Amino acid sequence: MMQNSITPDTIIQRNESRFLASALGDETVMMDIENGDYLGINSVGTDIWELLKHPVTVKDLFNQIADLYEVSETQLTSEVNSFLQKMLEQNMLQVITP
Repeated sequence: MMQNSITPDTIIQRNESRFLASALGDETVMMDIENGDYLGINSVGTDIWELLKHPVTVKDLFNQIADLYEVSETQLTSEVNSFLQKMLEQNMLQVITP
């Protein structure tokens, strides 16, 4: 069962087994192969999707994103936490249990 919330030490990875993803410019279009829903993610979401190719802790993901974008820690934390929560709700993330 998937966790409802994630912490900085939670290890996450994208759920490639459930989604077909295709780049469209700097964005990504995805299809949930279980229910046929289509999702689109912007360039920042695409960067996060790419960073989640391999298991990573949430805090390491934040550090990698901070290296890519000049944004305040408050804004980074707020927006990335919100995006990761949406990814969890859409079954786009796998939470890896150590």
